[in-house]
Amino acid sequence: MNLSEEEQQEVLKVMKSQMLTLLHGEFVRKFEEEFARYIGVKHAIAVNTGTAALHMSIAALNIGPGDEVIVPPFTFIASASSILHNNAIPIFADIDDKSYTLDPNSVTNKITEKTKAIIPVHLAGISADMSELMDIASDNGIHVIEDAAQSIGTRCYNKKVGSIGHLGCFSFYPSKNITTGEGGMVTTNDDELAEQCRLLRHHGEPEWYVYNRLGYNYRMTEIQAAIGRVQLRKIESFISIRNKNAKYLSEATSNLKGITPPFVPDYCEPAFNYWIGRLDPDVLGITKTQFLDRVPRSKVLYPKPLYKTKLFQKKNAYSKGCPWSCPFYDKEINYNDVYLPIVEKATQEIFALDIHPKISKESLDENIKIMKKISENKQ
Repeated sequence: MNLSEEEQQEVLKVMKSQMLTLLHGEFVRKFEEEFARYIGVKHAIAVNTGTAALHMSIAALNIGPGDEVIVPPFTFIASASSILHNNAIPIFADIDDKSYTLDPNSVTNKITEKTKAIIPVHLAGISADMSELMDIASDNGIHVIEDAAQSIGTRCYNKKVGSIGHLGCFSFYPSKNITTGEGGMVTTNDDELAEQCRLLRHHGEPEWYVYNRLGYNYRMTEIQAAIGRVQLRKIESFISIRNKNAKYLSEATSNLKGITPPFVPDYCEPAFNYWIGRLDPDVLGITKTQFLDRVPRSKVLYPKPLYKTKLFQKKNAYSKGCPWSCPFYDKEINYNDVYLPIVEKATQEIFALDIHPKISKESLDENIKIMKKISENKQ
């Protein structure tokens, strides 16, 4: 985390006000207004987590039993579990071999009469090809929910991610480009979707003791918003440092055999969250596990496709097999039969390195030195 005295002073203002909830304070409202301006949308709805943002966005579209939502399996579980929380069916599509984001061709092949939405995940600061995905969605009458949790500030075709789809979802977890500790945001240009999100955030309640729909308690606190407002003022400097660190690593590793730096598509202006590298175990003569053991501050991005986790293999969501056994869903889904070749390969070869604003040049140089040794097959 990258917190300073400035964030502390804003938190003290909230505490002195004695107004800790958005129902009575002003910090959440101001954070929403400022975040909407930053992303370039009409509406921003603050919530308590990025997971809540995804769940709420799907619910706002009235997606539910019998519906399918297309999502990549090379992502954090919330991208898919939020679909299950709405009693809909996750349908996994493959990823692009270079950007590791949703492959539009695979998405097209997965669309059925039951498809209601696509959730592209902008990975570690690299955006999915939103132009192609929006065209596919338009042609098929379906919605697009951007999972931009890892890519706050990234641009795609000169637009900030989260402003292109029908809804955008962000996370402010400590590892993200800005943080509120826990927290999230939904963005949209659609007035009706924004209204539904606000209802869903607070028990479906437009006014006290009036309940218009099933809702939740997904409210962000005033303290979170106070931190977020300061963080948002610093975001461009944070992104500049992250991108500088990413460029430094990429230039130093661009000619190493067996190690490939991240690919940035022409349409994307990244706001790197992690530096995503790819290793070739056959060329390096070591496994990914051995590589990670040797390189400090390296980490597994995603160890297996989501469809290979117990949740999906056993279809262990709710009792009695729901939502897959729902009477509104007349198809049989067997995730044991799913095989997406690019995802399968990516889980064996992709790794991540920290590039956050507080990391030192010495730490980056240490990683580069060790990766060079591994590439040269030196112990």
